[in-house]
Amino acid sequence: MTNPFSAFARDNIPEIDSVIRGFYDMKIRQARWPFMKDMYADLAAYCLREGKRIRPLLLLLACDGYGKGRGARDEMIRIAASLEMMHSFLLIQDDIIDRAVMRRNEKAFHVVTGEKYGALTCNDRLGTDVALVLADVLFANALEIVASADICNRARKRFLGIFSGTYEMTAWGQVLDSLNTMPKKISITENIPLRISTLKTAYYTIYYPLLMGYVLSTPGGEREQDALREFALPLGLSFQIRDDILGVFGDEKETGKSTDSDLLEGKITLLIQYTLETLKGKARSDFMNLVLKTGKTKKDVKTMRTTIRESGSLEKTTMQQSRFLEEARGKLDGLTLNKKYRHILAGLIDMLSA
Repeated sequence: MTNPFSAFARDNIPEIDSVIRGFYDMKIRQARWPFMKDMYADLAAYCLREGKRIRPLLLLLACDGYGKGRGARDEMIRIAASLEMMHSFLLIQDDIIDRAVMRRNEKAFHVVTGEKYGALTCNDRLGTDVALVLADVLFANALEIVASADICNRARKRFLGIFSGTYEMTAWGQVLDSLNTMPKKISITENIPLRISTLKTAYYTIYYPLLMGYVLSTPGGEREQDALREFALPLGLSFQIRDDILGVFGDEKETGKSTDSDLLEGKITLLIQYTLETLKGKARSDFMNLVLKTGKTKKDVKTMRTTIRESGSLEKTTMQQSRFLEEARGKLDGLTLNKKYRHILAGLIDMLSA
């Protein structure tokens, strides 16, 4: 049987991608200078790489499930496409911050721009410089789509309030992540991994896209917003924990990114926190030294991966991810969302439990 969220994605991703493709076709036609045409094409190709499109899909799901008329759906798809463009904006930043070289089974955007434009100057950071500014272009392009959408001003105002809050909170999550990557010391008493995941992922990936769709569909109310939050935050935490597990123990061909990078960077994920909580004495200090070490070798990374697994922390982290999933599942029927679309959300929960 086809997973209902997968079916919803199959039906809607082509429409989302069509908006992005059409938008950049227009931009390329209107561009005044050849370099702008080339870079718009670069942005289009990056945005249209194969991906899950979870955020725009959740916005559309909420629009449909809370009763937006079908006649306005074309505008909802345009707004959903703006979320995917914003996601690409954040991925470009994220890969630069993380020094990542791969994204979605292809080269990271700053690597692409470095290879394409790097020979034009003596600046060995030109690829990164261009990528950072083109990310800003993506941000502006997403706002252009929202500004031009044929929706009532009241809905646009409510949407933009959430839109701005989304990316401010996500930015604070990234700052906290950066402050706890390659740290000089580690505190395991503050539960930093879950705090980062809440700010950077749970709100951004699940709650805010659903809330955006909700406010675009109905005058809304505080009670349903609270119910959405109670459902979305544990689901978002589960999503991030699963991503952290796959970032260390996944298949690179499936995830599209390195399974060494989180360990090389010394990211303090739940896997690391649980390992440090579990180990004692010399084993703990040896693992702590590896986490804090700069310039880790392949042997170091292999040792860390083995230690995480043998300490039982992989199993403990997987169990925590499952608990968050079941918490979200238990909140699903508390939503006034149409039953058909609650069933689709249940499909997303099932996907994350696989």
